[in-house]
Amino acid sequence: MKKFSFIVAAAAALVFASCGNKTQATDESTDTISFEQAQIEEKIMVELDSIADEWGKLKPVEGVMTNGKITLSDEEIKAKPEYLLDIAETQDLSLLSQKYRALGMLVVDMNVAKLYNMDVEAYKAAISKIATDVNDPAVNYKDESTAEDVKAMYVAEKENGRINLFWEQAAAVVVEQLYVISQNTEKFLPAFDDESASNLTYHIALVKLALDDLATYDNNIKGLVEVLAPLNELNAISVDQLKEQLEKMKPQIETARASLLK
Repeated sequence: MKKFSFIVAAAAALVFASCGNKTQATDESTDTISFEQAQIEEKIMVELDSIADEWGKLKPVEGVMTNGKITLSDEEIKAKPEYLLDIAETQDLSLLSQKYRALGMLVVDMNVAKLYNMDVEAYKAAISKIATDVNDPAVNYKDESTAEDVKAMYVAEKENGRINLFWEQAAAVVVEQLYVISQNTEKFLPAFDDESASNLTYHIALVKLALDDLATYDNNIKGLVEVLAPLNELNAISVDQLKEQLEKMKPQIETARASLLK
C-alpha cells in the first residue's frame, strides 16, 4: 500500500497562502450547518491541495469501465444489470451535497449501462438536470474524463467556494465504483491489473484524508466520514487482494452506497 504521510509533510513544507474570501456554498436553507470555505485554516487548505494533486495524478476511477478491457457476450448483454441506481431517486434531491453525489453515481452507472448497450439518454437527461440545478460552471460532464479534467474541476470548485462538494462527488464516484464491481467481480475485475487495483484503494485513502480534513467545517461531510468508516479495511495492492476484500466487504459497501443520497 502506498504511503500517505508524504502528503502532510509536503503540505508543511509549502509556503502558506491566504485562502481569501470564498463564496459561501449553501443548500437552499436545508443544511443544518452551511459550509464556508473561507473558514478553512491555511494549513488545512494546503494539505487539501496536496491531496488533490495526488488525486489528479491518478487515472479517473471510473475509467475502468471505459478502457475497453471489459467485453460482454451477446448473452451477457441480454442480462441487464438490476443493481444500478434508480434514476428517479435522483430527481427530487434537496441538498447540494446529495446532488453532487448523485452526479458522481450517475456517471459511473451510465458507463456500466453503455457496456450493456442500454439506452443512456435518461442518464444524460438526469445529469443535465442536476447540473442545471447546482448552477456550477465547474460541472461539465464528458463521456470520458482525464486526470487533467479532474484537476481543472478541483481548481474551479476551489475558486467557487465548493471544495467540499468536489470531495463529496469524488467519494460518491469511488463508492459507486466499488459497489458496481462488487456486484459482478467475475466480469469486472479482469479489467484490473495490480497497479489499477492499488490505485483504486489509493483513491479511497485520498478521499478519506480529504474528508477527514473537511469534516470539522461541514456537517454533511462529517456524516459521510461515518458512512465510509466501514471501508477502512480496503487496502488492496493486487487484484487478488482486491477480489478477496470486495467479497468480504460486500455488505458494508452496499450499506455505504445506500446511504449516499439520504
